[in-house]
Amino acid sequence: MIGLDLGSKFAKACSVFHRGDGTFTVYAAMSPAPKEDSKEEVSKTVKLLLRQLKVKKKELYLSAGGVELLARDFILPKISHDRLRGAVMMEAESNISESLDDMYSDFHVLSSPADNKTEVLFVASSKARIDKMINSLSLTDVDIAGLTADGVAVTNAFLTFNNKPTNGSIIIINIGDVISNISILDRGELKFIRNVDFGGRDITNEISSVYEIDFDSAEKIKRHPEVWNQIGLNVKNILKKSAGNLLEAIFRSMEYCVSKQRLGKIDEMYISGGGALLQGIDSFIWDTLGIKTAKWNPLESDKIKGAVNKNMGHFASVVLGLALAKEIVNV
Repeated sequence: MIGLDLGSKFAKACSVFHRGDGTFTVYAAMSPAPKEDSKEEVSKTVKLLLRQLKVKKKELYLSAGGVELLARDFILPKISHDRLRGAVMMEAESNISESLDDMYSDFHVLSSPADNKTEVLFVASSKARIDKMINSLSLTDVDIAGLTADGVAVTNAFLTFNNKPTNGSIIIINIGDVISNISILDRGELKFIRNVDFGGRDITNEISSVYEIDFDSAEKIKRHPEVWNQIGLNVKNILKKSAGNLLEAIFRSMEYCVSKQRLGKIDEMYISGGGALLQGIDSFIWDTLGIKTAKWNPLESDKIKGAVNKNMGHFASVVLGLALAKEIVNV
């Protein structure tokens, strides 16, 4: 299976092969993102990525991201598998104000908190947005095997490739260019996902505003911390002004999970995505929220054997989880 993530800044593709001894061979490729409204550019980019992966099969798993992604968790009476879908849809229609007729939706069984109950994650995404994404691939010679939420894909990658055991409660934050994905796990089980309107672009815009320079110049400054002292840039002050949406979303997500008794307290936090490359962002989150925070590069996993471009690892958490195509939520 091939994972494909057509991000706003970079397009990523990945394929994963099980080696039979508990390790994996991973091929990953990345290129600048095409204009999403240009089928020709999308086709050219996808073909380039597939050539770099050197794969024959062209079955793709895609991600359904965006802040409009809807995720709700329900606790239902324990019923047979063939009746579960109907029960989930009835619960969703009763508890969600948005019109589900305008969305593609599915669900994922999280865990069974009691013998007579089942915990379910319901996910839905705009039909218009997904149809537009699928239509953008119409000039490519690929088969779309399914879609899943970004946060679920990140969780799949983390549970497979994290080098440390996941015994406690943790948060994974994947910081993209425009959108960040929040996943909360408890003892290795996914409990909550959310997308938030924050990304590396917000940090760049804040630098641009503070120094009254154009976006491209601000981006160069952000990527070169060796010049920060020369110009007096304090990255923590920049993050205080630009990352309010992210910090509030993390706090509210933790508060929600605790109130619903999904978990007790958060033990650790991991950040990935292109935004994780910003020097000092991990210590800023640690200091602000009081939670031990570390950067996570999935391509540095001990379970991955063979040559792989570890430098693109922070960008690969979504696409790596898509390539695994394992216990994912199809929407």
